[in-house]
Amino acid sequence: MNLNTSSSGTGDTQRLKNASSDVKQILKNETELDITADLRKKLHRAEKEKLEITTKHNAELAFYESQIAKLRSEVEKGEALRQSLEYDLAVARKETGLGRRAAEERLAEAHRIQEKLYAQNSELQAKANEIEKAFQAFHQIWKEECKRFEHDLEERDNMIQNCNREYDLLMKEKIRLEKTLQEQDTAVQNMHKKVEKLEIEYMDCSDLLQRQTSELEFSTQREERLRKELEATTPRVRKLEENIEAERAAHLESKFNSEIIQLRIRSLEGALQVEKASQAEAVADLETIKNEFKEVESVYEREKHNAQESLAKLNLLEREYFSKNKKLNEEIEGQKKVITDLSKRLHYNEKSCSELQEELVMAKKHQAFLVETCENNVKELESILDSFTVSGQWTSGIHKDKDKPPSFSVVLETLRHTLTDYQNKLEDASNELNSMNDAKEKACNELDSTKQKIDSHTKNIKELQDKLADVNKELSHLRTKCADREALISSLKVELQNVLHYWEKEKARAAQSESELQKISQAFRKDAEEKLTFLHTLYQHLVAGCVLIKQPEGMLDKFSWSELCAVLQENVDALIADLNRANEKISHLEYICKNKSDTMRELQQTQEDTFTKVAEQIKAQESCWHKQKKELELQYSEFLLEVQKRAQTFQEIAEKNMEKLNHIEKSHEQLVLENLRFKKLLSQTQREQTSLLAACALMAGALYPLYSRSCALSTQRDFLQEQINTLELFKLEIRTLVQSLSTVEEKKQEEAKMKKKTFKGLIHIFRKGVIAILAANRLKILGESCASLFTWMESFKEGIGMLVCSGEPKDKHKFPKHQKEQLRCLQALSWLTSSDLLAAIISSMAELQEVIGKTDPNSGICGHLLIGAAKNSFAKLMEKISLAMECIPLHSSRSITYVEKDSLVQRLAHGLHNVNTLALKYGLCGHVPIVKSTASLQKQIFGFTQRLHAAEVECRLEVTEFKRSVNEMKKELDKAQGLQIQLNEFKQSKLITHEKFESACEELNNALLREQQAQMLLNEQAQLQELNYRLELHSSEEADKNQTLGEAVKSLSEAKMELRRKDQSLRQLNRHLTQLEQDKRRLEENIHDAESALRMAAKDKECVANHMRAVENSLHKVRDQISLSWSAASRNDFTLQLPKLHLETFAMEGLKGEPEVVACQVRV
Repeated sequence: MNLNTSSSGTGDTQRLKNASSDVKQILKNETELDITADLRKKLHRAEKEKLEITTKHNAELAFYESQIAKLRSEVEKGEALRQSLEYDLAVARKETGLGRRAAEERLAEAHRIQEKLYAQNSELQAKANEIEKAFQAFHQIWKEECKRFEHDLEERDNMIQNCNREYDLLMKEKIRLEKTLQEQDTAVQNMHKKVEKLEIEYMDCSDLLQRQTSELEFSTQREERLRKELEATTPRVRKLEENIEAERAAHLESKFNSEIIQLRIRSLEGALQVEKASQAEAVADLETIKNEFKEVESVYEREKHNAQESLAKLNLLEREYFSKNKKLNEEIEGQKKVITDLSKRLHYNEKSCSELQEELVMAKKHQAFLVETCENNVKELESILDSFTVSGQWTSGIHKDKDKPPSFSVVLETLRHTLTDYQNKLEDASNELNSMNDAKEKACNELDSTKQKIDSHTKNIKELQDKLADVNKELSHLRTKCADREALISSLKVELQNVLHYWEKEKARAAQSESELQKISQAFRKDAEEKLTFLHTLYQHLVAGCVLIKQPEGMLDKFSWSELCAVLQENVDALIADLNRANEKISHLEYICKNKSDTMRELQQTQEDTFTKVAEQIKAQESCWHKQKKELELQYSEFLLEVQKRAQTFQEIAEKNMEKLNHIEKSHEQLVLENLRFKKLLSQTQREQTSLLAACALMAGALYPLYSRSCALSTQRDFLQEQINTLELFKLEIRTLVQSLSTVEEKKQEEAKMKKKTFKGLIHIFRKGVIAILAANRLKILGESCASLFTWMESFKEGIGMLVCSGEPKDKHKFPKHQKEQLRCLQALSWLTSSDLLAAIISSMAELQEVIGKTDPNSGICGHLLIGAAKNSFAKLMEKISLAMECIPLHSSRSITYVEKDSLVQRLAHGLHNVNTLALKYGLCGHVPIVKSTASLQKQIFGFTQRLHAAEVECRLEVTEFKRSVNEMKKELDKAQGLQIQLNEFKQSKLITHEKFESACEELNNALLREQQAQMLLNEQAQLQELNYRLELHSSEEADKNQTLGEAVKSLSEAKMELRRKDQSLRQLNRHLTQLEQDKRRLEENIHDAESALRMAAKDKECVANHMRAVENSLHKVRDQISLSWSAASRNDFTLQLPKLHLETFAMEGLKGEPEVVACQVRV
């Protein structure tokens, strides 16, 4: 406008100069009348031309002003869209900053977890060292015991070898005696032959005697001959008797040798008794080991008692957990609805964001078109100004920014890449930590397996001590077992070495990860320091130059922070130099304008002088002009009438414009009111958003740990169910053992009891039917009273679901089935869009919002206040949600109260109590309790042991009786031999020589019989050996029975192992509880960090709001100046001064590099 008015003023002055020169020439050349006529005509023409020019100028001004107003409105709309988009970009940057902070906090948490794991690792290493020391001590003790047992075995081997040697010597002596007996047999046969020969000769002699009787003459000679022969035969008979006596002496020697053999057998029996004594000593050692085992069992019972106490504590903790879980489930069900509302709002916001993006694209296109039109208009204006002579000196101070706007997508991609890298690193760290935990668990399992193997070794040693009776077999067995154990020990040592090597590798990996994390943290700190220095320098340059520009964010991908700082400093210096140059140009132009205004004033003064001169001439010629006065008055009266008409028209136009202005002012006031209302709505929505966000954060922090705990409890439930199933199978096996071991009489009694029990089956069937009807009615009532919307279940976790319920009105009416679904949908819709719930959330979160608005993140005291406010607000929210969710039963599955005394449930319970008491009285229990079954099994095992002991005693008694009978037989044989000897002596003393001979023969026959009896005795001894072998077989059977008993003991030990496993499961539960507590603490820390971030965001918003208010005030000032410019448009003395905005307020409040500041800079 100022340019147009100045150009029109210069044109008028030039025309007036031309008119004045023409008037002077006319005055000089023509007469006064012609001069006056021509002057009047030229004046009229000049006035008409001036009027036409002014009308055209005003029309063009109005047209251009309307176009400029339209362009300004469109530019303001574009700037408003740009500012909103830049605000969205600033919010996105802030969210990325928060994500970065969260990543940093996760890294810090990972560091903490790593430190904790290092501490646990050190503790576990200390425990492992202690276990290794205990293992080495136990191994040394075991080696000493093995050496002692080997020494004992070697001594016993030596004893056995000595016994074998003696046995070999006895066998050799037996063989020698057998040889001597054979020689004696041969000698006896030879004697029998000789005796036969002698008998033949005796017969011949008798014949000869009969012949000699006939020959009496030759009797004397024959008598003498016979005497000679008798004298010759007597030494022979004596020799025979001596031989018989020698044979008897040999027989006695054989008896003596047999007695010696018996003595040696007795010595062997003494050695066996010595071995039995050593076996008794081994049994005593076994008893000492049993005592030690009893001590171990007492220690185990103590540990079991401690485990029971820990179970009681765990039950208390589980009860507390269930109570808290119920409360938190109710809170979660209330919060899920809020989350659904928020998800819908987020979906709507996303749609609106997409629509805004489309509008932004359209606005960009329109803005580009407007920029092109503006450039064209500027070019046209420049061409118009160039047509004048003065416009050649005028220069525009428009600064065209040739730089392109920074691409935000590149920055987002870089942030995404960095965040993904951090996330990958965190996942790698978590995977390594998980691998470390798995390795630790494997090491613990291996240590447990080694302990179990050591227990098995001790059991094997005990079994070896029990089996020392079978010396030869057990020696080989023990040697093989010793070799196996040495191999196992070597393998265990190798495994321990591998575990230690693996631990060293894990330590090295942990050290590497620590070094990497330290490097990353140092790099991150350096980047942060460079950013801070860069922002500080940029802020100082901007404050010194008082220029607000955009940051070149597009270059962040290509250069480092130091290079960016240098480039930006150069750009800022260049911009400041350009600004100084522009200020110099403006001062130069102001100086030119002042000169032009002085020239215009001089021209006006010269024109006034000329007009005064012309007036004097006119006054001099008034007499001449008086005649034409009337004509001129008439003309002027007509002209005045026209002017008045035009004034009236202009006045009407002005009134219309005033009305329009009033209307615009009214609309402006309405817009101001709407703006205030929208601001109130915006503040309210912001409060609602912050309160809902805080409530969602608290509820999410309460919901996800509960869900994770429910998942963990479900897995533990499955594990406990498996344990219960195995326990039930174990109980069934025990019951089957008891039933199989029960006697026939007990089975008959049980059959009789079952016959008695059949008549009560109908009662149980009736009771089952009644209970099924009660269950169906309860399910029906639960279905009617249920206010569930849906149940959510994860795809990869089967069986783990979450029920989502809705609040219902307290007064429930019965509706038909076709209206229930509609009513349920209406209830869900009313619950999801309930204003009461929203008001309750906002009112409960008011205290927390106040504390968030007042808290300072740098102060440490504010954290406790914020946590306390969060607790109070959470308690208020839960109270209000409990009031809203009163229709949902809290303890429907657990607590059932029987109000009526004569109710059906109480009657059923009373009847069941009576039936159970009668069944216990008559012994009609369907399922025998496991305690009774175990007691009966123990009794039966005790009976088996008593029977075995009685059988062993009977066998020993039979063996002693058999030995007594053998000894009596030997004594009788000895007596018979003595009697036979006495008879032989008696016969020899009384009979004749021939009879003595016959007695000798009979004695020989008796000797043969005795030898046969000795053979019979040997056969009896062989039978005795067979009986001993049978006794050994019986003892082996007893050993088998002992093995069965040992298997039963093993089953009991397995039950003990199951109890140990349960103890381990309890320990795992305790560990899980500690982990849950740690997760809770972490969540509380995350909530604290989120609350501090919310406080920072609230402060940032307040600072941005203050800055926006300052901008609005400056804009109001600019508008006021523009309105003044309208009034001062006719006068060329108005200069528009734009306000200068500084970032001092942001520097004071610590918002130098926030995205809101950047958005405000761009908006300004």
